[in-house]
Amino acid sequence: MKSLILAIFLFFFLVNNSSSNPIVTDIEDNWNEIKSMSGQFEQIDQEGNIFNGQFFFSKPFKSKFKYDGREEDIITNKSLMVVVDKEGYQIDSFPIGDSILKKLLSDNIIIENEFDIISLRDKNNSYYLMLRVKDDKSDNQIEFIFDRESLDLKKWEIYDEFGNKTVFKFTKIKKNIFISQNLFVVKYN
Repeated sequence: MKSLILAIFLFFFLVNNSSSNPIVTDIEDNWNEIKSMSGQFEQIDQEGNIFNGQFFFSKPFKSKFKYDGREEDIITNKSLMVVVDKEGYQIDSFPIGDSILKKLLSDNIIIENEFDIISLRDKNNSYYLMLRVKDDKSDNQIEFIFDRESLDLKKWEIYDEFGNKTVFKFTKIKKNIFISQNLFVVKYN
């Protein structure tokens, strides 16, 4: 009887693990090796406005987007997205909930546990991975574009429930570098 139970367990274990896509697993493994990252970004909003700046990621959950030529920057942590002025003083804040960025900046993401995989395409030397947060009742989706060779994140496109698209292109990426935690401090008046 024990051997029958063991055989059934092994069958389901192998079936469940064999459904994992090796490309998704490679992307996931590469992403989980990154503990910090910085570089340049170009953001294109739904009206076609283009903004540039620097980004900083520090796992778990911290990010900062420093915009060139704008009065506000954005800082995230485990629970909030905070809009700050150039001196770091809070202007406004919003709960981050179970957002895509929060999941992405967790210490160890398992893509298939956190997201529904809508599609995975291999095109133009890149992998295009379209995801939706599991149990999200909205139509919010995100497409990540990774370099096929290095698996570096090149771009993400966020589609909200109204069909609006916001694009972030990433360049000059540096991984696993020292980033001062002071960069993510929010000041209050």
